[in-house]
Amino acid sequence: MDFFLNDDQQAVRDAMGTLLGRHAGPRRLRDLGGDQPAYDRDLDKHLETAGFFDLAPAGSRNRLDAALAQEAISVALGSSATSYRLLVAPSLPVPILGPVAFVADGHRGPVRFGADADAVVVVSETDVRLAVPPPTADRTKSRLGWPVGRFSSAVQGSTLDGVDPQDVVAWLRVALAIEIVGALRFATDLTVRYVMDRKQFGRPIGSFQAVQHGLAECAVAVEGARWLAFEAAEIGSPETACTALAHAVEATRVVFARTHQYSGALGFTQEYDLHLATMRLVALRAEAESFGRPAILSARQRWTLV
Repeated sequence: MDFFLNDDQQAVRDAMGTLLGRHAGPRRLRDLGGDQPAYDRDLDKHLETAGFFDLAPAGSRNRLDAALAQEAISVALGSSATSYRLLVAPSLPVPILGPVAFVADGHRGPVRFGADADAVVVVSETDVRLAVPPPTADRTKSRLGWPVGRFSSAVQGSTLDGVDPQDVVAWLRVALAIEIVGALRFATDLTVRYVMDRKQFGRPIGSFQAVQHGLAECAVAVEGARWLAFEAAEIGSPETACTALAHAVEATRVVFARTHQYSGALGFTQEYDLHLATMRLVALRAEAESFGRPAILSARQRWTLV
């Protein structure tokens, strides 16, 4: 794949930066409730008006432009279901025009955006169902960085004909990988700035070799996850999706541990922005595994291919 953005992609990135600078970011997330935010319908409205939800047309296989937009949204800590609409909805035969939740068939726990969704997509091994409107959901208190809800009853819905559930799950994995990458980047960049300012023994702690090595490990993990996620968004195959998500999940363990370690006691306070990203990593990791363990699935797929 090409590691450089073309003119159109750079224009998308620039436009996203302008929009997100006004309507997203840590301050906006704190206004919405911090690590227990409300759903950001205002962000959805601005993205809709600017045409960003049309980056990946229905049925498209290459959704790299949509992935670039979603990465920017995730770095800016957006609190809406943009990854589903940008990267997964093009695989569905019906338009998704508002907040949507995706859930694995049989899932009984809290669902991201469950209490705010206008529609719920249920994915099983054999079919994909759409529930409009979904059953009522009680808002669940959590500190996972997004609004979540628990449905009052099992989600049924109508079967969507001609939809391959494996294709939908593959794009869900791509979407989750991209979201993880955004949170990883936010946490790593914040910690790099912190260690350059925080001093011990008269020197910035970022000058200590052990800290530099740990943050270099974070940078390698994040960049690996990032490019694998972009490759999966460009190719759109189940194999690349599993590989990207498996690597992203492993990167969460490195980045979560290192960034909190180097932030010290400050990293555990609500006043500091680190937890706004790292608690999301916990939620995304759990959601990823609700559709099967990506590392095991990736190994099985590649073993079969061999």
